[in-house]
Amino acid sequence: MRSLVFCLAVCLFVSCNVKKEQEETETAGAEYLIDPEYSGTCPHLFAPGTGSAVLSWVRQLPDGSAALCYSVAGNGVDFGPTVVVPGSSTVKAHGENPPKVVVAPDGSILAAWGVANPGPRNPYSGLVYYSVSLDNGQNWTNPARISLDPESIDQRYFDLEILPDGTIGAVWLDNRSGTELEGSGLYFARLGGDHFFEGEQRIDSTTCQCCRTDLFADNNGDLHIAYRKILNGSVRDMVHVVSTDNGNQFSSPRRISIDNWEINGCPHTGPAIAQNDDGLSFVWYTMGGGNGIFHASSADNGKTFLPKAYVSDNPSAKHPQITTLKNGRLATAWDEKTTDGNRIAIEVRSGGAEPAPVHTRYLTDKRSDASYPVLVPVANRLLVAYPVKKDRAKKAEKIAYQLVDPI
Repeated sequence: MRSLVFCLAVCLFVSCNVKKEQEETETAGAEYLIDPEYSGTCPHLFAPGTGSAVLSWVRQLPDGSAALCYSVAGNGVDFGPTVVVPGSSTVKAHGENPPKVVVAPDGSILAAWGVANPGPRNPYSGLVYYSVSLDNGQNWTNPARISLDPESIDQRYFDLEILPDGTIGAVWLDNRSGTELEGSGLYFARLGGDHFFEGEQRIDSTTCQCCRTDLFADNNGDLHIAYRKILNGSVRDMVHVVSTDNGNQFSSPRRISIDNWEINGCPHTGPAIAQNDDGLSFVWYTMGGGNGIFHASSADNGKTFLPKAYVSDNPSAKHPQITTLKNGRLATAWDEKTTDGNRIAIEVRSGGAEPAPVHTRYLTDKRSDASYPVLVPVANRLLVAYPVKKDRAKKAEKIAYQLVDPI
């Protein structure tokens, strides 16, 4: 009898472990590669609002050169030919500072990318260059710096957005902080009719130097920025500012959550914003007041925020991105380490005044080596893209994407 119980226990143990292994493996979805002949990294997704999707990335060539590329899926699913942006061969690949391609309502296309700009004042500084096409990517303006001020020697961690008036706006971190305190300046400008950014203004002077920013235009005609700010010299918490006049003026920064994360360094993981009928939602990573990725919402345009809630309490979970699904639910994607690699996860959260988790799943299995996911809604599905190493020995990444049913 004792041996029978032992055998049953062993069988149950094996069965449970097999089931667990199957569950973790089966969460991985159908994965597709874009530009599969080349190595690639730093994907970015943009949804013009027409049901289409624009996927951009850095193509890396064997000779060490690179180029900013993009492809358009007119139906949000089937991507067309790859377009290489001329003049982008010096693009600097960085997961927190990926190049971006956006399409304005008038059909004009803006491509922007970071390059290295080492110098005696800062050996790690960079610049942001951009180019504009008015004929669907056939011809492009000469690459120009996002700021022409000669004192601007370090421009990084930028974001682009279509402004409420249909023009293109940009935010970026800049060495011109205007203060002796630690941190970068946060700048905003809009693309003018002559295809140069104009009207630049400094929004903040003590911004965390190496975390991405998020520029977000809501459905009510307001413009939002979320970023990591340095407070009291050592605290690096997420804050939010809003403009109700198309970016002419911005509110004073308000902390999304009083995390009080004291860190003598830069976390290299920025915030993201989304909106549904119940208000704004924010996701970010912190090690203050908890360790992991958190969500907080605001029903009054950022005047107040509900207490933060965990999206993932895995301390290795980083680089969250959030978007709103057609049914009003919220989808957040992030990457996290496993014992065997790095995998992509998504959480779906309900709508309502206090969004609550509905379910979490993994898009890649625990043996994958994927990171920095980006996502946009496509009809009733979710398009998620990420770089993944298919051959770890060569350390070469490919750009992969999945179409996910979030229900």
